[in-house]
Amino acid sequence: MVSIDTLREQFDELGIDPSAEVVDKCIEICTRCDIEDATEFVESWMAFSISKLSGAAPTVENLRDMESHEFANRTRKTTVPSGVTTPTASSRARPREELESPRPTGESSPADLVIYSNKDLDAEESEVLVSYGCVTPKSQRSVSSLHGSTPDRKVVLSPASYSPISSKRPQDQDEPNNSGNVVYTFGNGQLLKQINWSSTDVDQRVPLSIEVPTFAGDNLEEGASEAGVGEFMNDDCQYMFDSSYLRTLILGDRIHEGGKRICRRLASLRQEEESGLPQQLDEAAGEELPVPKHDRGAILEKIAIHHVDYLSTEPVHVLGRIVVYPEKKHDRVSIVDFDEHNLRCMKLDFSKMKDWSVFPGETVVLKGANPRGNAFEVQKVHYEINLELPKAPMELGKELSMVIASGPYTAKDDLLYEKLSDLLTYCKNNCPDVLILTGPFGDISNPLFSTIAETYDEYFEKLIINIMSSVSTNTEVLIVSHHDDLMSMFVYPSLPYQLYSATFPNLRFLPDPCIVSINGLEIGITTADIIKDLSDDEESGGPKGDIIKRAFNYMFHHKTFYPLNPPSVNLPLDMDLLSVFGNIPRVPNIMICPGDLKCYVKELHRCVCVNPQHLMDQTSGEGTFARVVIKPPTSEKALPAEYVVIEMVKS
Repeated sequence: MVSIDTLREQFDELGIDPSAEVVDKCIEICTRCDIEDATEFVESWMAFSISKLSGAAPTVENLRDMESHEFANRTRKTTVPSGVTTPTASSRARPREELESPRPTGESSPADLVIYSNKDLDAEESEVLVSYGCVTPKSQRSVSSLHGSTPDRKVVLSPASYSPISSKRPQDQDEPNNSGNVVYTFGNGQLLKQINWSSTDVDQRVPLSIEVPTFAGDNLEEGASEAGVGEFMNDDCQYMFDSSYLRTLILGDRIHEGGKRICRRLASLRQEEESGLPQQLDEAAGEELPVPKHDRGAILEKIAIHHVDYLSTEPVHVLGRIVVYPEKKHDRVSIVDFDEHNLRCMKLDFSKMKDWSVFPGETVVLKGANPRGNAFEVQKVHYEINLELPKAPMELGKELSMVIASGPYTAKDDLLYEKLSDLLTYCKNNCPDVLILTGPFGDISNPLFSTIAETYDEYFEKLIINIMSSVSTNTEVLIVSHHDDLMSMFVYPSLPYQLYSATFPNLRFLPDPCIVSINGLEIGITTADIIKDLSDDEESGGPKGDIIKRAFNYMFHHKTFYPLNPPSVNLPLDMDLLSVFGNIPRVPNIMICPGDLKCYVKELHRCVCVNPQHLMDQTSGEGTFARVVIKPPTSEKALPAEYVVIEMVKS
């Protein structure tokens, strides 16, 4: 029952000092309408006051209007007879003994009512009543199979709101619940049979070493090598300060550095052909090849490079960046190169190639001829470099389990976060070693966030605290930021989130993008939907292979989390930050790229590329998450399928 003290406390939080008559009227309404939560009543009043009374203060008349509008259809479980007075502030001040004194035996009261109910009927009587239409049976909601029992809904993840946050979709309908079904698997078949997803040995866990790896050099000569523990981008980083001139310089450096890496690979292939050695590098697969030691300043001279507008009837090599003009129906693809004084552009003719594929912003070395000076006839496209492939994590020591999920975590027509609540219950029951959650937690496209009765930062802190209180302290929680989050700056790369009101030893906030090392297992993460962007913007003619693998191949060979330029219209790209914090010095063991494409797991260059999709798909209302188990590998050259097992599970 609502008390006077709780009512006054809720009004005080909103800066309202109600009179005794107003409080008595509030108690009367709560009693009549069977309202047991003072917070619910006060929030209903605020919503009614703002929408109907322009934020007027509560009065007895206003409260009557609110009752007739908001609680007219609300019925009480029991009816208070006219002989019983409604408790008021003055009546509640009487001694407790007087109110609780027993009546003499045999004395009756008008309030002694007999309540008739069918809640205790047995099954046989209920069937009879149902046949006569006296009982309306309620359909049972399907139970999430993630838990094996009824989900625990005690975790409150929804924000305080001035308007209803419940879903408008019908809740009591007999729909098949696919929650918990496995829709995709990756790994060795024998290894999959050995995995027990529902049990973990918490007592014998090895402490995890979670670090930010740094890399020595620029991987131009002998490959990058780990130099120690680095730092992520932080509040000291300036963002959105890159000018057009600075962007031009960065793009020019990208062409120059990328061209040197491509030419080094071509020179090493030419050297092998001249020496009669077998060619070890498959251009389509991009396997590892030892990098020869060349003079750094003369590396481009090993391969004669010309400007893109160079006239030639014989095959030559040109270096530049791919530009696509989407408004054109023909001659859409061109190549540009530039220096401090000149900008050169030439359209490309791929008619002599059977299959080809390029994307805007790609750094390429093209082999072909330009006999007339109006188009470069392409014979070969080179963009591959010598990659440093990952080694199996021999430092792992013991089996490592992870759960990976990506936002949004709630539907657009509610703020209940039911999918996230189910996931936290799953993690509490199964206790993974690592839980990776990527944003957005409060999607800017969700209009209901404009109705919440607290700041975004306050709600985010409450949400994170509830998440941490719902999982085991033995689970390391990694939360990756997202540029579309209400609590984030609208910039990519995105700064990590912060928590001011509490600290948790097993919680880490990570920027987007980032690379982390967990007991030697390197994991790359980005929440930008780069795979979908590359797939949509790619220009091709009869290309061979998987388009998703081609997109990841572009990322690895361009050594950046976002090689596309210009970026997607929805991505606030900062070229300066990307050039510093968005590099991929070497191929990681696992690359996590959540996005709108259907969930998948791909293996490329000994890297497991994962898209867990979204925990709550905004279109279908369904979603998926990934659960991962890493077994200790037998050797550094072990293939990922021999020690990595992944399942995509319906949320």
